[in-house]
Amino acid sequence: MNNARWTVGAVLLTGSFAVFSQPGEAGKDWMEWRLERLDLTAEQKPKVEAILKEQLEKMRAVHEEAQERLKQVLTPEQVEKLEAMRREKKERWRQHLRQRFFPALNSPCG
Repeated sequence: MNNARWTVGAVLLTGSFAVFSQPGEAGKDWMEWRLERLDLTAEQKPKVEAILKEQLEKMRAVHEEAQERLKQVLTPEQVEKLEAMRREKKERWRQHLRQRFFPALNSPCG
């Protein structure tokens, strides 16, 4: 049972990393913000970006494989619950990123 919980948690967590690579999403700004804080040299920046991009691609592959394996084990109802959990997690994460990096967007106009 603990392995199943850990697997579901890992799937949910890796799904949240997908936010970081979607163009136009707050995740891109998050990664740029992190890289800026490291004060990378012109020589370091493309190397670090390549490493992070490669890592993200690996995490996506693991996530996709886990999703397919889970779908083979879970009932259709459980798959839908899992997908709903992932959507909720993704939305909470996006809200967190908006609040953290774009606080002005969260304040009412007027």
